[in-house]
Amino acid sequence: MTSRTPTPDETPAGAAARILRGVLLLGRGDPRGIASFGSGPEALLSALAPSVALCLVTILSQALRGYDAIGVVKIFLLIVTLLSRLVVSQFMAVIWKRDDRWIRYATASLWCNWLPIVIMLFAVSLVQLLSPGAASGGSAVGGVVLGVELYELWLSWFVARAGLEIGGGKAALLIVAVNVSLMLLYGLAALLPPHYNVISELLAPMGKPH
Repeated sequence: MTSRTPTPDETPAGAAARILRGVLLLGRGDPRGIASFGSGPEALLSALAPSVALCLVTILSQALRGYDAIGVVKIFLLIVTLLSRLVVSQFMAVIWKRDDRWIRYATASLWCNWLPIVIMLFAVSLVQLLSPGAASGGSAVGGVVLGVELYELWLSWFVARAGLEIGGGKAALLIVAVNVSLMLLYGLAALLPPHYNVISELLAPMGKPH
C-alpha cells in the first residue's frame, strides 16, 4: 500500500480512497501515509465535516428530547473539545516553527481520530459475539477499551511526529498538552453546575455487570 497525494481533478471516490489509504498507513506506523492528506484549508474543512455533522446530530437529538442543562453542557463540550485540540496543536506548531505543516497534520489527525472508534466498535462486538458471558461482566470490555485507548495515544503521537516532522519527545509533549487541555475542560464541567462528569459517564458501562 502506497500513499498518493491529492490532485486537482480527483473524484470524490478517489479522495475517499486516498484518505482511507492514508489513515490505514498511519494506523500501522507508516509515515508515508501523511502524504495522502491535503495541506490546504479545503482539506481541513473536509476533515472537520464528519465531526461537525456529529455535533449537528447531537443537537437535533437533544432538541427532539427537550433540552436540559446536562444536554446543553454535553453539546458545548463536544464542540469546545474539538476546537481545543486544533487550537493547542496550532499553538505548539507555531512555537516549534512548524506552522507551515500544521494544516496537513491537523487534517490527518482529524481523519485518524475515527480509526480507534471503528476498532473499538469492532473489538467490543467481537468480544460480545465470541464470549457473551465475559462481555456482560465488564472486565473483557474494559480490557478492550484500555487497549484501544493506549493505541489511540500512540496513534496521536505518531501522526504528530509524522505530520509536523518533529521528534518523539516534542510529539509526546504535544499529546500531553492536548490531553491536559481536555482534562481541564472536563474538570470545569464537573465542578460547575450542573456538574456533568464526563469520566464517570464513560466508565459507567464497564462497571455495571449485567
